[in-house]
Amino acid sequence: MTPSELSRLRFPVQYLEITEAVVRAGHGRVADVRAACGAAPAGEPGSDWIDGHQLQASLDISLAHCLPGEAPALQILRHFPLTAHGTLGMLAITSGNVGEALEAALQYHALVMPLFEMRRQPDAKDGVRVHVRPTVDFAPHNELIAELVIGALRNVALYAATDQPVLHAEFAHPARWPLQGYTDFLGVTPRFDAPVHAFTVPHALLATPLITGNRATRATLQGQLQREASSGASLGPVTHQLRHHILAGLRRGHMLTSEHLAHELAMSVRTLSRRLQDEGTTLMRVMEQLRMEHAEHLLGDATLSVREVARRTGFADASSFIRAFKRATGRTPAENR
Repeated sequence: MTPSELSRLRFPVQYLEITEAVVRAGHGRVADVRAACGAAPAGEPGSDWIDGHQLQASLDISLAHCLPGEAPALQILRHFPLTAHGTLGMLAITSGNVGEALEAALQYHALVMPLFEMRRQPDAKDGVRVHVRPTVDFAPHNELIAELVIGALRNVALYAATDQPVLHAEFAHPARWPLQGYTDFLGVTPRFDAPVHAFTVPHALLATPLITGNRATRATLQGQLQREASSGASLGPVTHQLRHHILAGLRRGHMLTSEHLAHELAMSVRTLSRRLQDEGTTLMRVMEQLRMEHAEHLLGDATLSVREVARRTGFADASSFIRAFKRATGRTPAENR
């Protein structure tokens, strides 16, 4: 993938917590993970999502902390709870049974894992078969990410009232590590050198209840995901990429110009404006929204004066900032503290 294509991808920031857990298990410095990946500090605006560059960096860090002699995917999967998929993970574990959890994954997986598409095949005799097809080249981590995406689905077994394997995995690449480790983790030996990446959930397990099932909570979570899906995963690719650059500038204390932002995105200002219009927004709207989000974050630091917050968010003086902040939020900066 090109650098710009990687920048347009979006993944839940919870994936970084998996890397932090792997680093912690390897007695590394957990506090360095976010900075090493170029991610925003926790709690700052823009810290809910990471892009493709940041995901690749996190995988590099995880691999560096994996022990020799065992498949890295298995070591990472031990720290990969379903809740790492954010709202989708919570929807899965509050489903009534394994079949409902599977349907949730098929319907909403693209919101959290745009590297693959999942296609349900005609029902076979042995169960519900799903092909997991790569949509982008994520080299050098293509094989690793395929094992993680399919392997993470196995973790629904932790909530299912069964001791049977919940899926049979197939991978299109050769086995690079001893199969016994995969068998121990999945409960059944996966197939390697398969025609496609795929998994099958046995028919007999679809009705198996989940001990964490809750209809009311699931309905609320599904509503959230439906709204996100209908809005095109909330942000268009150019808007998401633009937000990344604006926030990076704000964290350095700079308000980037439209010319600078267009240059960063390898397009003219006119093309940038047209692309943003196609995604239902404008450069001014995105910039003002992020200025206010960053201002709210800075106001949480009682050691910073309103004048300093104004300076760091690109306002000429405190009075201009106070007026803009109240217009955007309905509160004064003092009321926000």
